[in-house]
Amino acid sequence: MIGVIMVVYQYILVVFDLIHLWVYSIFLILQSAWYLISPRSMKSVTGEIVLITGAGHGIGRELALQFARLGAKVICLDINEKNNKSTVADVCREGGTAWAYKCDVSQREEVNVVCRKIQEEIGLVTILVNNAGIMPCKAFMKHTPEEIEKLFSINVFAHFWMIREWLPLFVAAGKGHVVAVSSIAGLMATSNLVPYCSSKYAVKGLMDGLSEELRYAERHPNIKFTCIHPFVVDTGLAQKPRIRFPYFNPITTTSECAGKIIEGVRREEDTVCIPSKDYYGHKLMNLVPISVRKAFLDFMDTGVDEHDS
Repeated sequence: MIGVIMVVYQYILVVFDLIHLWVYSIFLILQSAWYLISPRSMKSVTGEIVLITGAGHGIGRELALQFARLGAKVICLDINEKNNKSTVADVCREGGTAWAYKCDVSQREEVNVVCRKIQEEIGLVTILVNNAGIMPCKAFMKHTPEEIEKLFSINVFAHFWMIREWLPLFVAAGKGHVVAVSSIAGLMATSNLVPYCSSKYAVKGLMDGLSEELRYAERHPNIKFTCIHPFVVDTGLAQKPRIRFPYFNPITTTSECAGKIIEGVRREEDTVCIPSKDYYGHKLMNLVPISVRKAFLDFMDTGVDEHDS
């Protein structure tokens, strides 16, 4: 008799779990729809200590300038010491607070040494922005093994080394924000960028996995993760972009891109696509068969043409 009662009890639990899942799913769908109409309010970053990799050029430089204008204190990391100091000088010239550290973020030991120095000299970072990256544009078989290893060291492993340094401190403090610059190529692959696409998919996987791991059982709900997926940005990395319909997929300036990133961070969004229409296009494309998606991509004729590195 007890055995029968337990079986019935288990079935009742399953039914209630299914009802809960159904109701909660509807709520999440409605919530997402509402956020499309009325975006979340933006938090202040005044007083935050923001560490940005690849801050000497492009998106990283603009992020440093714009975070500082909002009252944040900025720590700039770059392997190019001259460019990095130039970014810091520009921030300070505008009245902001910034520090420059030379660091090859692909080297785990160097990241460890620099991050410990930052802790001693400045204190706890509250927002970590993993931005540094490279993008060679050529056919897969033209990449040497050394080039592929270098690309993954900078585009992927650097994220791991930086996060391993700061995430334990975020956990101890009970708060923190990790931002990773992936790419639209980390959502939809394209030719002449096979290793790059692979690295950006890896970044998305890292961020999705960490977010889920810390969310599970409400372990650390106050630690936020934001993954950025820009289209082509005028940093000079994509020297020969091919865009059939530039109105729908415009090349973004570094200033516009940085502004959208910071807006997403301040809204604590988990995913930011730039331009935002790419995000909705990606979501819609996931609703149809892959053969139709590929035909649509052929029609759009958007990608990156090969060029010598």
